[in-house]
Amino acid sequence: MKMKPTDNPQVIREEYIKALGNSENSTALAKNIAEDLFALDLTVYSDNYSLDSLVYNAFAMSIIDENISLHPEQLQIINHIKEHDASIISAPTSFGKTFCIFEYIVRYQPKNVVLIVPTLALVDEYFKKIIKKFRNKFSLYKIHTNISEDKEYDFTISNIFILTHDRVVQESSYHKIEKIDFMVIDEVYKLETDKNDDRVLVLNMAYYHLSKKAEKYVLLAPFIKSVEDTEKLEKTPVFFNTNYSPVVNEVKINRILSETDRFPETKRILAGLRADDKTLIYFPTVAGMYNYITNVIAQEPLLEELIPEVASFITWAKEEIHEDWCLITALERGYLIHNGQIPVGTRIFQLDYYEQSSIYNKLLCTSTLLEGVNTTAKNIIITKPSRKSARPGEEPFSAFDFFNLVGRTGRLFKHYIGDAYYIKSQNDPEFKKADAIKNIKFEVTDISIDIDIQTGNINEHPEVISFFKRLGITKDDYIANIGTKIRFDNIVVMYERYIINKENLIFALQQFLDNDKQGRYMLVDILYLICGGMYNNDNLRDRKLTVSLITSLLNKTRPRIKKVVDDTKKHFNREINYLISEAIKIKTSFIEHTFYNRVTIIRYFLQLDNVKEKLISILDEKIINTIEFLYFSNVKHKKMLLDLGIYERDIEKVIKVIGDDFDDAVELKQRLTDNFNKIKDVSYVTMYVIKNII
Repeated sequence: MKMKPTDNPQVIREEYIKALGNSENSTALAKNIAEDLFALDLTVYSDNYSLDSLVYNAFAMSIIDENISLHPEQLQIINHIKEHDASIISAPTSFGKTFCIFEYIVRYQPKNVVLIVPTLALVDEYFKKIIKKFRNKFSLYKIHTNISEDKEYDFTISNIFILTHDRVVQESSYHKIEKIDFMVIDEVYKLETDKNDDRVLVLNMAYYHLSKKAEKYVLLAPFIKSVEDTEKLEKTPVFFNTNYSPVVNEVKINRILSETDRFPETKRILAGLRADDKTLIYFPTVAGMYNYITNVIAQEPLLEELIPEVASFITWAKEEIHEDWCLITALERGYLIHNGQIPVGTRIFQLDYYEQSSIYNKLLCTSTLLEGVNTTAKNIIITKPSRKSARPGEEPFSAFDFFNLVGRTGRLFKHYIGDAYYIKSQNDPEFKKADAIKNIKFEVTDISIDIDIQTGNINEHPEVISFFKRLGITKDDYIANIGTKIRFDNIVVMYERYIINKENLIFALQQFLDNDKQGRYMLVDILYLICGGMYNNDNLRDRKLTVSLITSLLNKTRPRIKKVVDDTKKHFNREINYLISEAIKIKTSFIEHTFYNRVTIIRYFLQLDNVKEKLISILDEKIINTIEFLYFSNVKHKKMLLDLGIYERDIEKVIKVIGDDFDDAVELKQRLTDNFNKIKDVSYVTMYVIKNII
């Protein structure tokens, strides 16, 4: 094969990969050009077809999986990690960065490992790889997927902690992790300063605290050219950057004249793709996805016959969620959906069927795919490039975001070439690959009032000192009681709301003392108003709906989403899937995190104002303790089951069978395995998740 001269070897690699992908017999071609493939470090394709490649693959064999030989850039990364105490590694999505981390752990067996990931979906993915796919290689480790304040961990033995960053800091879990030999933070571009996102502060503080304890740490990311001001860090990470990719991602622009053409064009593109190719269909919002299901997919014919397992899932979903849920509409017509509002067990079920089924090859998704969920796709259709959000100041999709999506296509040994179809209107931006490679600055080294508060540097912030004096607290009081739950500027706004609504709040609490049959609605309404709403939106109509849903979902009987939605529908004339979506979002995310954290801060304000303890106890009983009960906040064994996707209404039943004294996730897996036949009268989703674990 003759190639044009270039200084970029990846350009040449891509030409060879395209040739393999377009060949009628890729094996025969690979044998003919094996020496060229080897010279280009495409050893995954040169296989054993040349002597050099045969010798190389013998020495580069993976310890985790003997059927795989690491490509040269993966070996470089593993050696880089070995040689440096701190590293930042940037490589494309399809590179195999996570595999390198697992390979390093198995090769060098660091005793206490901490893996920090942005989402529970990645916790689940890492967990399953360690305890199922590669269990024999990780047998010496205890595996922990959360941290218990009541538990003492033995750091003289081998441990792996797989944690989300918000759990690490907001639960002060880093105090429980006494020793770290090896730490990894995935999707580290999320450390970049974003004053509109509390989670960025949380992740930076996780990095700040834990990197000091770590003997060695690694930060992983795609498309990072450099990280500024790393010399300010206590342990400066050494940057490793590569554009090596064993697959090719191609962008095909499909231009439209009108916004109304997006859905028809999406349908047209889908019709032209091979039915057995895995295809992602990206929507910038959940509402946009649901509109496509309602207006396009719902008009398509039903599958002639459903897979029995899918039929069982649909029966459960109709009873527990709602018979009108658009997920059911999609499933009945051969589509799957994935977004952050879908319960964990349901997401696991769908991702499994997307990977394994020959029928469910189309997955509708939102930006949750940017959170590091690993999927296999030949194609992605980007229906619209920008996100719409009620959060002020949020930037639209950048080239970095765009090509992160594009990078979800193509998969080693499955798809040489991944195709991204970009539906572009006249007002949509052009995206260039060169613009996706960016310089970032971590908030922990940037100008940040929040980081300064957390690290004790408040002397240059008179507004902080003034606010502390107004509350009558010290910096240490602030860190202990507010911490990283909410940014300082938002705390100030929230406190002003508290002052305005304080009398009404006290009155609402007093009502419970005067009337033991008092409902929660008025109290929830005032708390929600002080919290600043879901996205600082005080629209009265939306507020009443949200408060009604929160109140219903705080029922300790754990009502089904279906009951909550049907009851709400009687009083609010809103589209049914909007109500279902809002109910799930509030239940699976807002109440447990945003609402809970902010109500605990309101409680702190009441304490500072010396409000009667019996009124604060009412707030504890009716709101804070109720949320902790519903989400198993203080019962770590039950919380572990919830995080794994076990349906909440089944957790007590499962615990009664397996007990609540298991020490780590490996022992949990063994308990579930040993007692599987004894677990009765639980939902289809729970049984599916358990089978998936054992």
